[in-house]
Amino acid sequence: MSLVKRAVLLLSGERYLVLTITLCQTALVSRLLTPEEVGLSLLGVALVQVIDGMRDFGTTNYIIHDPAASHQSARTAFTVLLALSAVFAVALVAFAGLWARVYGQPLLEPYLRVLGLSFLLVPFSGPLMALMRRDFQFAALMWVNVGTCLTYAVVLVTLALLGFGAMSFAWAAVASAVATVALSLAGRPEPGIFRPCLQGWRTALAIGGCASVTTLLNRAYDLLPIFLIGRVGGPDLVGLYGRAQVVSQLPDKLILGSLASVILPMFAADRRDGRCLAPSYLASIANITAVLWPVSLLMALIAQPVVLVLLGSQWIASVPIVQVLALASMLTFPAMLTYPVLLASGGLRDTLTASLISLPPSAAVVACAASGGPLAVALSQFVTVPLQVGVALCFIRRRVPFTLADLAASVRISALVTVATALPPLAVIALSGHGFALTVPQGVLAGFGGAAAWLAAMLALDHPVAGHVRETLRPVLLLLRPRARAAVQAGDEGIR
Repeated sequence: MSLVKRAVLLLSGERYLVLTITLCQTALVSRLLTPEEVGLSLLGVALVQVIDGMRDFGTTNYIIHDPAASHQSARTAFTVLLALSAVFAVALVAFAGLWARVYGQPLLEPYLRVLGLSFLLVPFSGPLMALMRRDFQFAALMWVNVGTCLTYAVVLVTLALLGFGAMSFAWAAVASAVATVALSLAGRPEPGIFRPCLQGWRTALAIGGCASVTTLLNRAYDLLPIFLIGRVGGPDLVGLYGRAQVVSQLPDKLILGSLASVILPMFAADRRDGRCLAPSYLASIANITAVLWPVSLLMALIAQPVVLVLLGSQWIASVPIVQVLALASMLTFPAMLTYPVLLASGGLRDTLTASLISLPPSAAVVACAASGGPLAVALSQFVTVPLQVGVALCFIRRRVPFTLADLAASVRISALVTVATALPPLAVIALSGHGFALTVPQGVLAGFGGAAAWLAAMLALDHPVAGHVRETLRPVLLLLRPRARAAVQAGDEGIR
């Protein structure tokens, strides 16, 4: 548990650094590029991300999950990953023109061909980063991710300023892939894993095959709105929906993203040590909801000032989409735990089965909503998310037995904290007289009021996360206490 806590702290620090860089980059680029240019880039990136789900083929998770993982396992993973990357890079370049014609956007062809270059670089960093995660080397991993993010942001903003338009995103992706390889080798200098090896490839493919299909299905579903809105409404509406997703997902990026890299190794360690997974699973649910629910609700309440500060006034039409997506994200609380807990409990194939059951009807709902535009697609999540969560929980409870009463008990305090968090911003909204159309100063007041209420409620109700908050604040308080005491003494002397 000490390793897990240290990993969470390191990854939280990384997450804040990455988020700060990303927010600055997003704020600048959103003012330099139009919604149509941003939407065009999203149409290209969406296709690449779907292909990327097939290219990875679960090889990095194979390194983490395999109890006998070694130098040889990493070499095998590299060999498989390199072969698949080469195949898909060629396919992406070959079919770039077809994809451009489907959407009537000629610029997509060179855009996709540039992105194809990054495919050939990923095999030289993926296995090294997986080894870092497996061995809890999150300090080294932190600098890899921060350096990659900073490289992407600097190149993207520079090219946008120089007038490269949507192509800025493509060249920034290539630059960041180069940075990832260099930083991975610096953090884990094991160039020996780049020697081809196929020993144990059947095991890698057994784990990777199922994982790859599951990842592909989920990634294609997640990106389906981009594809459909692009066909029905054009790149400008894609840009609005894509930027609304970025804003609404800030709670996940801010807090929960730092947990994702720790959860799989944590459950895998529990399994290797013969411990029951149910307590860890329910504790993780309690911790996730204590943050996700209050922050997502707060985001929905102050969406307009957040959009104005982060994106600028040309993106004001995305505010209703942000509000709906933020509220819908509150329902996704078990999502990041589904794959790790099923993999650790021996239910890898259950992840694929659950996806095959829940995703086709969900995709049909999204397809029907697409004709109504981005807002209708966002609203459809109130139908699709409960369906997917319900199916996933059914499979999880077969492998990790717990009752619905246990689940309700784990989120009880989180629900109370969420209600407390909403009270200050609701008061600001009521007093403003303009509903949710808050000004930036009003949004700041509502945001700080909600954050203070969240912290007070967490401490008063003694939520498990409150202990982590105390541990985080204790060094700061110890640092400030001598200065406060000195200031008081100086004030007393001045009065005398």
